[in-house]
Amino acid sequence: MSAPPNAAPLPAAVPPLPDLNGIGRTDLRARSAYSEGAGIYRIVPAAVVVPSTTGALRDLVRWAAQRRVSLIPRGAGSGMAGGNIGSGVIVDLTALDGCPLEVRPELRRAYTGPGVPLLELNEEAALHGLRLPPDPSSARFATVGGMVSTNASGPRTVRAGSVRHWVEAVEMITPDGETLTLRRGVAPRRCAAVERFSRDAEPALRSAAEAIRSRFPKTRKNSSGYALDAWLASGDLLDLVIGAEGTLGILTGIEWRLVPVPARRAGLRAALRTAESLGEVVPALLPLDPAAVEFLDASFLNFVGQPLHDGAGLIMVEFESDDGDALAERLTEARRIVTTYGSDLQEASEASTLEDLWAIRHAASPTLARLGEGRRSMQVVEDGCVPVAAIARYIAAIRGAGERHGVELVVFGHVGDGNIHVNLLPDINVPGWEERIAAIFGDVTESVVALGGTLSGEHGDGRLRARAMQAVYGPEIFGLFRLVKEAFDPVGIMNPGVKLPAPEDRPFASLKVGSAAAPIPADIEAALRDLERNARYAVSRLELADQPDLGRSPAADSPAEPPSH
Repeated sequence: MSAPPNAAPLPAAVPPLPDLNGIGRTDLRARSAYSEGAGIYRIVPAAVVVPSTTGALRDLVRWAAQRRVSLIPRGAGSGMAGGNIGSGVIVDLTALDGCPLEVRPELRRAYTGPGVPLLELNEEAALHGLRLPPDPSSARFATVGGMVSTNASGPRTVRAGSVRHWVEAVEMITPDGETLTLRRGVAPRRCAAVERFSRDAEPALRSAAEAIRSRFPKTRKNSSGYALDAWLASGDLLDLVIGAEGTLGILTGIEWRLVPVPARRAGLRAALRTAESLGEVVPALLPLDPAAVEFLDASFLNFVGQPLHDGAGLIMVEFESDDGDALAERLTEARRIVTTYGSDLQEASEASTLEDLWAIRHAASPTLARLGEGRRSMQVVEDGCVPVAAIARYIAAIRGAGERHGVELVVFGHVGDGNIHVNLLPDINVPGWEERIAAIFGDVTESVVALGGTLSGEHGDGRLRARAMQAVYGPEIFGLFRLVKEAFDPVGIMNPGVKLPAPEDRPFASLKVGSAAAPIPADIEAALRDLERNARYAVSRLELADQPDLGRSPAADSPAEPPSH
């Protein structure tokens, strides 16, 4: 494994990297380039490895297991919750096996490596009139391995469901360094991880089936915890690996189900008079089978310079169909529902005008990322999901927490699923801002629990929410999560501190801003900040380490799509 002449030795806690078929770096510049993701954290890793083959990755995992070295799988680094950074060895999967991508239109299937961006998969599928429906806003650069690891979703999940529904099989390297294929409806081959799960975890999970069913959030989507409820329903270990955030093994391949692209789209947008009406409007719209139901709170609209003169926010609804008459009927009924509670209705039935309606939805995150160095947009309570009927109460609780602790915030999200995104905007020059954002996190967590929700609808727990999991699920279910983790990863090398907290971890330590932020070379820090502002997550971090200007967006570039919201 090669390293540049200026490579520094690994910290004493990590032995020398093995000689594998890939790139390994231990110099400070490379490690600094991987110290951040899209969220709030900065943790400088001990080393970075970019394995080029599955065989090299398998050897790396075996080396790490023998020496108890932690591994942090990573794709584009656009994840919000801190699951893509850590103090061990970063494993960059964006070059694994040359990023294979194969579409089999006759089967409506696709096979990809974990490092393939969703945009590339859908562009290839579209040549055959097909698509993978879940569409996180970060599709341009988000890798499909990361999507599986967080059970990702997006605006159109209200109809299509989360990624879980579209994964037919995965190939992975277990923490023992064994290759394992998990396919729906097919018993996996016996290996050490499967044997341990069957012996040490499965009996306890089945005995606790009633507690699992009663305690898991009754939300339309959930990316928090290990999906014990989905596993009970299917019996497939695949459902425990989906959403596990790289804590049970490292994905090396994914088989996807695809569907035809709908022939027609239409939508509408209106100003709601009150946010409280969301609890009535959204449940009334859902029987019409909308493809998307989004809400932009007045706080969001004020921030992007498009305030409403009369209203609490904008609701946007989109429909898809191959039947034009059915589409028109659903749009007519949606118009009737929305105008009961709002005004300033606008409709679109052509692709270009429909995109005009949605343009305002895409304006906030790039603007938020471009705040000055004083006020920073921070994704702290950015992914809560509650039952649809509780949306208005949840938004009120978020606003109340911000007011109590004196932090401005903006609110928007996928209200069709009850999934609300929040960006806190603290002034980091005012002493005590860290305590205020931590207090908001605590208050909103209590509200999520009280409303029967989940802390993560689509972004995963990461490091941010790991310590709050027990408050949501209770000690019994939390103990079952530990059984699953220990069965797959008894040595604890896979992404420790993610999903389940490490004893020493604190959710608001290791921030990328503030006086306590870990020092990194100034040009690397500037490049990472510019990358964040312009959502250039497809940039190779190793190349950025050697050529920091790669992280900078040309002045002619238009604003980029937001990372994950």
